[in-house]
Amino acid sequence: MIAPPHLRTLLGAALCWAPALAAAAGANGSDPSASPHSSSSSDGAAFASAQVPGARGDDTGFNGLVAPCLFFLAPQSTPNPVTPSTPPASSQPLRVASAAPPPSKPAGKSLQQLRRPSPFRITGPITTSSERLQTGNNGVVTLSGNVDVHMGDHEIQADQATYDRQSNAINVSGKVRYSDPNIKVQGTSGHYDDEGAQFRDAQFQFLKLPGRGSAADMSMNASNVVTLQRVTYTSCPPPHSDWDLRARLIRLDTDAERGVGEGAKVDFEGIPIFYLPYISFPLSTARQSGFLFPQLGSSSRDGIIFGVPWYWNIAPNQDATFTPTEYTSRGLNMGVEYRFLTSATDGTLNADYLPHDDSYHAERNYLRLVDRLELGDNTRVQTDLESVSDTEYFEDFSIGTQTTSTPFLPRSVAITHRDDIWDLRLEGLGYQTIDETLPIDARPYVEMPRLSAVAAWSPPDLSVLRLGFGSEAVNFSRTACMLTSCLMAASSDLADFPLGVGVSGWRLDAQPNIGLDFSGPGYFFRPTATWEFTHYLLHDTSAADPAVPPTPSPPASASAYSGTYGLYNPYGAYGSYGAYGAGYGAYGNGYSAYASGYGAYAAGIRPGADPDLTLTRNLPIITVDSGLLLERFAASAGSSVSSVTLEPRLMYTYIPYRNQDDLPLFDTAEPDPNLIELFRPNRYVGLDRIGDANAVTLGVTSELFGSSGTRYLSASLGQSLYLQPPRVSLPGETLSQHTSDLIGEINLTAYRNWNLMLDAAANQEVTRIEQAEVELQYRASGTQVVNVNYQYRHDEYEQIDTSAAWPILGRWDLYARSVYSLFDRAPIEDFAGFQYRGDCWGVRAVWQRSVTLRNGERDSGFMLQVELTGLSNVGSQVTTFLQQSIRGYSPATGRPGMPLSTP
Repeated sequence: MIAPPHLRTLLGAALCWAPALAAAAGANGSDPSASPHSSSSSDGAAFASAQVPGARGDDTGFNGLVAPCLFFLAPQSTPNPVTPSTPPASSQPLRVASAAPPPSKPAGKSLQQLRRPSPFRITGPITTSSERLQTGNNGVVTLSGNVDVHMGDHEIQADQATYDRQSNAINVSGKVRYSDPNIKVQGTSGHYDDEGAQFRDAQFQFLKLPGRGSAADMSMNASNVVTLQRVTYTSCPPPHSDWDLRARLIRLDTDAERGVGEGAKVDFEGIPIFYLPYISFPLSTARQSGFLFPQLGSSSRDGIIFGVPWYWNIAPNQDATFTPTEYTSRGLNMGVEYRFLTSATDGTLNADYLPHDDSYHAERNYLRLVDRLELGDNTRVQTDLESVSDTEYFEDFSIGTQTTSTPFLPRSVAITHRDDIWDLRLEGLGYQTIDETLPIDARPYVEMPRLSAVAAWSPPDLSVLRLGFGSEAVNFSRTACMLTSCLMAASSDLADFPLGVGVSGWRLDAQPNIGLDFSGPGYFFRPTATWEFTHYLLHDTSAADPAVPPTPSPPASASAYSGTYGLYNPYGAYGSYGAYGAGYGAYGNGYSAYASGYGAYAAGIRPGADPDLTLTRNLPIITVDSGLLLERFAASAGSSVSSVTLEPRLMYTYIPYRNQDDLPLFDTAEPDPNLIELFRPNRYVGLDRIGDANAVTLGVTSELFGSSGTRYLSASLGQSLYLQPPRVSLPGETLSQHTSDLIGEINLTAYRNWNLMLDAAANQEVTRIEQAEVELQYRASGTQVVNVNYQYRHDEYEQIDTSAAWPILGRWDLYARSVYSLFDRAPIEDFAGFQYRGDCWGVRAVWQRSVTLRNGERDSGFMLQVELTGLSNVGSQVTTFLQQSIRGYSPATGRPGMPLSTP
């Protein structure tokens, strides 16, 4: 969770906003007397932030704003942090001042604010060679004809040079060439003394950084700070310059890897793109405070979308990105992403705030906090809180169908502890319902608190004996308010569910078990006996539904959840302009979200039951699980297959019948058919129903491995055979009398870039496919990917998903994706785009059209991203969108983000 220093920093950011933040960052970022690497990490991932011109109290009109902000923005001491696994939102900021520096500001002031230069004194031996040498009486030595002067690792070549011993200065003229470990320079004349080096009509190229250019006047000091007058700069390799940065003055700090310019403009292929009175740009991928290039896009619902992000490198373990974004059809949205990291905690806070939506005619907002706090001794606190202002937020601000099909948002805070025996968890879990068409009794219960304790132990002197214990206590209630979920209740009709809908109360469950584990290389045999004890303390049962509650009815559009909005996207959630990629997507496949245990039905209490009552269930569970691992090695040495395995598995399950019709249904449902669920003793997900069983489950898996250990093929088949017909059922469920669904899975991988995946479940008579997914992929590289995916669920959805990314003509890449619902006979989502990768620039563009509203309405949009290597990116995060939409795609260009690191 956010510590007080983080809250203080975030509050200061909100008060100061963009120009004041720039001023405060400069005030805190670097003392002119400080070492240039005073805030760098040991691996160079971060460095001292540049001070914006005008940030000092005696130089700026922001003085009245900076003073109150300093309390919030003062650097805070931080424990030793660790490096996280997530990249930052941006790593290459481009800073544009809100106003030009004051005209009275002396030249070089920005440079002095950056770093104090060290002396440039010429020390050590100087060696020279030339065709002619002349020494004057005043101590001046004149060299001419192929002059070559060496001063350590510095070298000057010229037609003529003079060295004055008294002033310790060297003047060169003619064809001047200068080189050191950082830069090469050519010019017409130059001067080299204790103050530094100066050159006229200079052509320069950096040796450690991608940069080169020309300047009428060029000077440098021993701190490797280069000052250029009337300059043209580019990161394009010679001889061509696709883009140029032309400026009256540019200063390049090669050690800090940062450049600043005044009176600058950017030309692309000779055409001016924009003018910048002040610019700060990176010379590497290291994080820096500053403005990023704008984000550009469009949407048929939102209009033109234009955002100007401002990145604040607060500290090596803290940063924030503020993104004011203008939607021409809606208004100005204020977005922020704040990240923090210490040795004990790391997390992210995302927030968006639109004071007034011109189309929606109300305030809009989004908030999500994700945090992990390590308390030591294997104890952890995990927080995930998410909230939106209204039910149409994701429809208006998301890209694609994943987030718009979100039925509800979970909010949870959990404390966990693990040791060699115990796994303990205390959790509060609630939801915000996004889809108001869901009936009240089909919305998930709030589980607060949920306490669970699981233990596993084996006596040291009897390792085959396994003792275990599982238990939980959960309070189920029909209220949506949990922790911060009621923050926006005043303007939302989602605050509370009626308490009288369904039943609420406590469920206590305990499962002590004892078993044996006889296992070794190639076999296992595990008999286990479990006693299942469940106790309910129920309230509001007089308002409960009849003994057979109805199945939740779908919304007005029969196919809204079963087809169009039942999109199952295996590639993850899409990004979003206004929600920072928020949105979980459906918890399952459309209306089969109930298969995940979230859409609990109302309690099955018979009419006339007492308002408060207790119920108890007791039963034994006996399982005998066994399996073999048979392996055969390839007979011939030249075979590409090194081994073939055969893994048969057999499990017997006995659970006696108990009438459970009076028990409520808080979180129980049928699972999706797969091999994992097939070998679970209980036929249901959740504890409100324990299915009776006298069954044998059979399964077999075969795998092929190559000589390098790569798995070429995995094929599995499994089914349960009922020795007695099962009797326990869910409302509306039709039970099979003899067998379960037949489950099959095939995965073919690593065969000449081809990959095939097949999952299928057939009904008991094998006359109908209940659920299936088939995916074929060709992936030669990160930019050569083709995917074809087919998904089907009986009477719910059927769709084909094709996507591709492929390079053509050397520097061009094409992208496309199409998701078509065979169930609805309509497209769900389509997009197409291209990328051009030049030597020092690139452009990506994507056009997209998808279903975004529950009534089937579609939204179309356009995203553009232009990258000028060495400056920054222009546009929305098209690359992120492509990676999430095209499975297996990874960009050929682009720089990795710098993670938060140890200060």
